Amino acid sequence: MKHCFIISTALAFLVGCTGVPTQFTRLETPPTIFPDYTDVVIPSNIAPLNFRIEEKGDKYVTVITSGFGKTVIRGEKVIIPAKKWEELKKNGQMAVQVYVMGKSGWQGYRQFTITPSDVIDPYISYRVIMPSVECYERLSINQRNLTSFKEKVIYANQMVQNGKNGQCINCHHYRNYTTDNMQFHLRQYLGGTILVTDGQMHKINLKTDSTISAGVYPAWHPTHDYIAYSTNKTHQSIHTLDHNRIEVADEESDLILYDIKNGAVSIIENDSLKFECFPAWSPDGHMLYYVSADYDSPFDSERRDKVFLDSREIRYDIYRKPFDPETRTWGKSEPVFMASKDKLSATLPRVSPDGQWLLFSAAPYGIFHIWHRESELWIMNLKDGSARCAEELNSPEVESYHSWSSNGKWVLFSTRREDGAFTRLYLAHFNDDGSFSKPFALPQRDPDFNRSFMYSFNIPEFMIEPVHITPRQFASFISSTAATPSRYESKKGQ
Repeated sequence: MKHCFIISTALAFLVGCTGVPTQFTRLETPPTIFPDYTDVVIPSNIAPLNFRIEEKGDKYVTVITSGFGKTVIRGEKVIIPAKKWEELKKNGQMAVQVYVMGKSGWQGYRQFTITPSDVIDPYISYRVIMPSVECYERLSINQRNLTSFKEKVIYANQMVQNGKNGQCINCHHYRNYTTDNMQFHLRQYLGGTILVTDGQMHKINLKTDSTISAGVYPAWHPTHDYIAYSTNKTHQSIHTLDHNRIEVADEESDLILYDIKNGAVSIIENDSLKFECFPAWSPDGHMLYYVSADYDSPFDSERRDKVFLDSREIRYDIYRKPFDPETRTWGKSEPVFMASKDKLSATLPRVSPDGQWLLFSAAPYGIFHIWHRESELWIMNLKDGSARCAEELNSPEVESYHSWSSNGKWVLFSTRREDGAFTRLYLAHFNDDGSFSKPFALPQRDPDFNRSFMYSFNIPEFMIEPVHITPRQFASFISSTAATPSRYESKKGQ
């Protein structure tokens, strides 16, 4: 009883005695905090934005007010209780006042704001991978609840790999943000494309004698049972002097369509003088966007070396191709954004849910921009054809893979802005005028997380629900099921 009484007294003291400075030197600059959450627009259903105060001092007090709500937090780490966070968000825009006591007394930094706005899809998924070419087998696909800090593994390589028999999982993708229809690739040991349709698991071999490879980068048709894929033969080079240490390039790449019901693969694009890659559907499913680069070189033993030597001159443009889902027929491809005319290379086109905007990344050359420090995000208005570098999203380091939320109000993207080495995930609000609000780091329970976690996050995708199949169910299915071969059809895009 005495022990309980002491705890109750201590709690009452913390709540009743806030210790907010009444005399201080007012500064005109906001505090330096990590992650930088100053003056950001956030989803109304996001988890608390915990942060560390980076200013030097002996004592710290942070006051967060919103409407009639208020909370006071002491210490360098500002960890906001979940219940209090929900109260603050409901009362509207939050004002954050940070006080730091140093040798000259208390200083009060300029207030900054955190403004709740549109809701966001409650879940995302991503690969968690070591940023090293030697340890790619130590990775998993994870899912995170954005309304909290809960994270779960969807599937991990280590669950099935056996000694020298390793795996590499990649390219998770969902149909219309739902997880009862999803897929990911399983390379090497027990390999195949793991396809979930209406909650049922399948393992498919998408490689045929008439295609370059199995399906690689996917785009699930929004209304019909089709998936567009690129097929790629790639290689990786490691540089010793260039500041872009790794280069991944295509030796060959085409586009295929997989008809799920019929188990059939057909060609979309396979021009021998072009590299075609990264398909993405328009929201109505009547247009397929993709990137393509011109490349004329013999298919001989020297092609790989030649691609490597030419890599800085290979630039991709964005195209789109009309599609009739009822008859599964294609129209003629047309250019959308000719990046190469400005000595740029565009990749990863993603159309907004309302069909008006195209988000993509651009760099001086190549296609795997996650390795290019110069990579930036661009936005294009598909109604008038205007395009611009989305400077408000970019940093001096890499910005690469990106996704739209289902309501089109948020973008999720990968960046290396924090240290140039580890890929982290950032969010930004998309405004009605085609601009973006200030990007902010995916919230973590511990604000030091990104500085201590020695893995990278990549391929971030939004989901409106979690994956319901457990990792053990995936592992058991993968171990016990042979891949069903696909049937090749000669039907091709026109």
